[in-house]
Amino acid sequence: MTHLLEVENLTRQFGGLTAVNKLSFYMDQGEVVGLIGPNGAGKTTCFNMISGSMRPSMGTVRFRGEVISGLKAHQVTKRGLTRTFQVVQPFPEMSALENVMIGAFARHRSRQAAEDKAGEVLERIAMKHKATVLARDLTLLELKRLEIGKALATEPELLLLDEVAAGLTPVEIDDILALVRKLNSEGMSLLVVEHVMKVIMNLSHRIVVLNFGSKISEGTAKEIAKDPAVLDAYLGEEGYVA
Repeated sequence: MTHLLEVENLTRQFGGLTAVNKLSFYMDQGEVVGLIGPNGAGKTTCFNMISGSMRPSMGTVRFRGEVISGLKAHQVTKRGLTRTFQVVQPFPEMSALENVMIGAFARHRSRQAAEDKAGEVLERIAMKHKATVLARDLTLLELKRLEIGKALATEPELLLLDEVAAGLTPVEIDDILALVRKLNSEGMSLLVVEHVMKVIMNLSHRIVVLNFGSKISEGTAKEIAKDPAVLDAYLGEEGYVA
């Protein structure tokens, strides 16, 4: 069976520092897989390698059976895998619609086709009423939605979400959680890096836990919440209580 995403012995070294060490995991179509661990565990480096913005020192990434490790980010995006960023990166002097159009140009050459696609995406993320608003005038929650929208406009099969709940209030977290659940219910596969345990535990079908660049656990939310290695490295003695 060919998995949607296969990561095998993925390694990244920076001089004498090994940021990610022989990481292996897989995910299938329609899954939400969480990637968690303490700060510096290697999560963002892993995202960078999978999405094409960083070459691995060793190891392989396969998407739908094709080796994509070593491809550039735009080449990976063309194959149906894209990512968001923890720190939102809008074009502040452009409207919400224009921001999303930039993502749409990955698939559509004409301005009209890109604009039509961007309009569909804004409706999908409940931002159609903000289409003409400049990005600089949007709230943080709206910018988080816009970041997702820019990625969705590239028409991905697999979306990598990098701490989409960071900086949000509890009410806003519920809002963004509902959006991500909606995307998954529509068939979107998601690989999620997140420190907000409410998000990762409620969304993920499986969770991969990193510490010092190495995988220390993998399983369902209930399984990793009871794993002594995870409690010691990340969740603490009390673990996670929903």
